[in-house]
Amino acid sequence: MTTTSPRSSPAPTNIDLPTNENTIDANAVTNAPAVSIDVDLHKNKSSTPEHIQDEIKPTNASEEHVEGGLARNMSNTVKQIPDTGTKVNNANDPTASFEGRLNKMSDTLGEILEVLKGSTIAEETGKDDTSKFWATYKKVSTEYDKDFLRRANDDMGIILTFAGLFSAVNSTFIIGMQPDPGDTTNVLLLYQIQMSVNGPNSVPDISTLSSSTGFPSSMVWVQTLAYASLAFSLLAAFGAVLGKQWLHSYTTNQGRGTLEDRCIERQMKLAGAEYFRLETILQAFLVLLQISLLLFGLSLSANMWVKQTTISSVIIGTTAFGILFYAGTTLVSALRSDSPFQVSGPGLFTAICKRMLPKKFTSTPSTSDSNTFVKLSAIRWILETSTNPEVVDAVAGIVPFMQWPPNFDALALFTRLGDNSLVYRDREELYVKYVKAMAHLCIQPMKFDEDLLWFYGDGKYQSTQNRFIRDAFMAGRAAYDQIKNALDEDARRKHRASVRTALRTMVVYGRQMRLARPDEETLIWDGDLRWHDSNEDEPSCEEFDWLVDFLADYTYRDPETEGDALLALSAMCGLGSSTKRWSYISSLIRCMGSGRPHRVRYIALRAAFEARKELASITSASMSLDLMDELSRAIYTAVCPDDDHTGPDAPFLHDRDLTYTKLIGALLQNDEWFQLLTLTQHGHVDRCISLVKICPIDGVFNDLYFQYNHLVTLSRIKSSGKDLPFNPSQERWRRFITDAWEYVYYNSNDDDDNMLPDLVTMTRLNLTAPYDAIRIEWLADLAKKVDRIWKEGPSRFGDGIAQPRIDAALTSMRSLYTDLIHILEQWNTSQRDNRAPGS
Repeated sequence: MTTTSPRSSPAPTNIDLPTNENTIDANAVTNAPAVSIDVDLHKNKSSTPEHIQDEIKPTNASEEHVEGGLARNMSNTVKQIPDTGTKVNNANDPTASFEGRLNKMSDTLGEILEVLKGSTIAEETGKDDTSKFWATYKKVSTEYDKDFLRRANDDMGIILTFAGLFSAVNSTFIIGMQPDPGDTTNVLLLYQIQMSVNGPNSVPDISTLSSSTGFPSSMVWVQTLAYASLAFSLLAAFGAVLGKQWLHSYTTNQGRGTLEDRCIERQMKLAGAEYFRLETILQAFLVLLQISLLLFGLSLSANMWVKQTTISSVIIGTTAFGILFYAGTTLVSALRSDSPFQVSGPGLFTAICKRMLPKKFTSTPSTSDSNTFVKLSAIRWILETSTNPEVVDAVAGIVPFMQWPPNFDALALFTRLGDNSLVYRDREELYVKYVKAMAHLCIQPMKFDEDLLWFYGDGKYQSTQNRFIRDAFMAGRAAYDQIKNALDEDARRKHRASVRTALRTMVVYGRQMRLARPDEETLIWDGDLRWHDSNEDEPSCEEFDWLVDFLADYTYRDPETEGDALLALSAMCGLGSSTKRWSYISSLIRCMGSGRPHRVRYIALRAAFEARKELASITSASMSLDLMDELSRAIYTAVCPDDDHTGPDAPFLHDRDLTYTKLIGALLQNDEWFQLLTLTQHGHVDRCISLVKICPIDGVFNDLYFQYNHLVTLSRIKSSGKDLPFNPSQERWRRFITDAWEYVYYNSNDDDDNMLPDLVTMTRLNLTAPYDAIRIEWLADLAKKVDRIWKEGPSRFGDGIAQPRIDAALTSMRSLYTDLIHILEQWNTSQRDNRAPGS
């Protein structure tokens, strides 16, 4: 007797067949060397087993070996087909042909192929973010739907069971309350007996007896309540039957198409169920049963009332309600394919509606916009439904690839991403993924709490901020390179949009300790987009060449993109490479023009300010006087585009005018710029003088900083011989100088301390006016401030200032202090002389 020892057949090495509900248990016995059979499952995806047979190619063994050894060993093989349970026994037949063995192998492979074609294994192992998201969505939605359908079907089953039993009881009770026709017969028999015993006059007039079986008046409302209870019970049962059909339609047609298509279809059905309150209506059927039970209790307690037509009106009313409800839900299911009230048999009605109301038959249009909205709804739903970190991870991966509609409520999405970013701070890749998803949401016109943008106490964001900025910059450059290689306009348009998105995202990372909305005014002046590479080296000017070209190209000149590009270029802190410098300066001049939006003008002014050192080094030998003249005019236009001082172009804006003042002060250190700015009619001198009159002097730190820098600029203008309309007799001017020294006393940095000699010069120019008691008091206070600063000595100066400059600053302050003391002593001497006797 031949025995078989089952042994699992080895699966091809390039096919992964994990065990699941679709696994086939195919056992075979062979002692022959392994036979490699090449089968292209993708090629034979729709093939029959006969076609598969043609594709099988034995390798690594001769045909004789296969026909001999393999045939002998396969002759004892028992195949178990799992779907049918049918066993096919191959008897020991030495004469069996090789073709017969191949046919059986082909049958087995064909069954495996059919299983794989319906399997979702491959769908769950997608590598890209989109596939991963939809696989996660499928998993979460399946669990959700199973729970929802289980609860809903259980409720409908309870309703049907209870309504059936209760209706039988209610019907029995109603029958028991009907009037009995035998009551009249019994009365007549009683009368006859009395007449036989007592004579004909012993009974009342029988003409008052009625042969009808009408309801007594006392029983009307009792019967009404009983019939109403029965009607509500039947209506609940009818609703439960409809509910069963609706739930069945919810689960149908979810196995067709790709995984994404099936998930989108499922999300549409879920959205329809939520919009039409399916779960609420299903719960209402339970309420109908409760009402029925209440009415039944009332009818029992009130006893029977006389029958009346009111009963029929109640029954007609409830029946009419059921008919109208059925007709209404059927109409909705015909007009809207995403309606959850799908019932069987409305095909004819739907066809009629489509014929009569073609424009109304727009369930959810099959357009990219509607698909996008469904996808966004799926993202929001899955986050509101599941707290699994894997779900949030999948959502974070797909967020940057989505376009979000205006005013989309992203509160739940942003909150969940923010929470997970805090949880996974120690896992950098996950942390980066979450924050990048949050940044992408920031550039969309959607609604969420601005407090969620902050990373309070999160040092991880500060340490990773450079990577976020660098990655966005590199993404923009890669997309720009793709524009040059694109062959058609659609591809170029797509890559241009990718550049814009990268620049918008880069701007979002420009604030410390928080993300920002890309159009925030604070980003214009305080945004810091400087970055370094992975080796902690600052990028070269050539790294920004693509961005200069992007800014100069007329096809990208929308204000939003120009502002973002300029803000990214401000991180260069210069004018770019030698080949792109003049193109960059021309773009700055264009963007500071009077016709440009204030955001573009201000960011261009900020970019020029960041490049002030290189601009100050430019001479007519390296740049034409005409271009220098245009740049001078553009700088003025950036802050004074016209005479309308309203809105963003108000007469004084601290950040704007501080940037302007510091830029002008830096340019004045160059002789050619000095001549250009002070001798031409561009308006810079008048602008600087007017700022003294309109700037606040309330002692706020930011105002002190402005006053200090502006006073230095005025000092350099004064050195050109320009007369300034200020003197110590004006209280505002005295306060202006005092506050500048107050700022110097409380702050120390290389840039500010480097300007101390200019402040000393400007102060000294105001010591020649006649003095009175008030101005002497001001000089005394000023002398104390200068003395305190001087006594700090070289320790207050940083390493960035050369020693000769430090010595010059200390010497000038000491000289100023000496002059102030001399003036005060002269004043005191004159006051004593004036008070002397006989004077």
